[in-house]
Amino acid sequence: MSASPQVSAFPSRPQFLKVSELAAMLKVKPRTIYEMVSQRRIPYRKLPGSNLLRFDLDEIVAWTKAESRK
Repeated sequence: MSASPQVSAFPSRPQFLKVSELAAMLKVKPRTIYEMVSQRRIPYRKLPGSNLLRFDLDEIVAWTKAESRK
C-alpha cells in the first residue's frame, strides 16, 4: 500500500486576523486599520456582543487584489 497525502473532505476554515496582525501584513499602523474600518473601506467582521474586529484572510487578499486594479 502506498502512502498518499490525505485530503480532507471538509473545506478549510477561514483564518481570521487581528488588527495588529493585519496592520503588520499591510505595513501600516493599527490606527490606519481602524480608520479604514470606520470609513468602511476594508472588509471586516465584528464579533457578536463585543467590539473586537477580525479580518478574514481570504477576503483581505481578494480586497487587496481588487484595490490594486483600481
